[in-house]
Amino acid sequence: MNDIKVFKPDYRDSKKSHIPDMTVYKGLYDKSVKDPESFWAEQAERLDWYKKWDKVADNDLTKAQIKWFEGGKLNVSYNCLDRHIKAGYGNQTALIWEGNDPNTDTALSYSELLSEVSKFANILKEKGVEKG
Repeated sequence: MNDIKVFKPDYRDSKKSHIPDMTVYKGLYDKSVKDPESFWAEQAERLDWYKKWDKVADNDLTKAQIKWFEGGKLNVSYNCLDRHIKAGYGNQTALIWEGNDPNTDTALSYSELLSEVSKFANILKEKGVEKG
């Protein structure tokens, strides 16, 4: 039970990965436990924010009050799609959908997915859906 098995992916170059090996993983894990606010602030810098947060965390676990990145504003859709297109990855696969029948699937690039998201956003606007 104490044996740790590590399975290295053969389908990608691990040197390009955010966490390329167990040493990096353990370092990140240790930082996340010892200094969670600093750790999560660093991770949050990987996203594009319209307004940076005022405070990383305001948590009182005894009262079940948990708040993260108060005052911060970001657009999730932009972070998931637009910024990758802007970085030149528009033609790369963003999503692979597989139906209940494994022979039914669809792959969408970031650009194609953004187009579909935009169409749906316009439908929501037509129906009166607003921010928030």
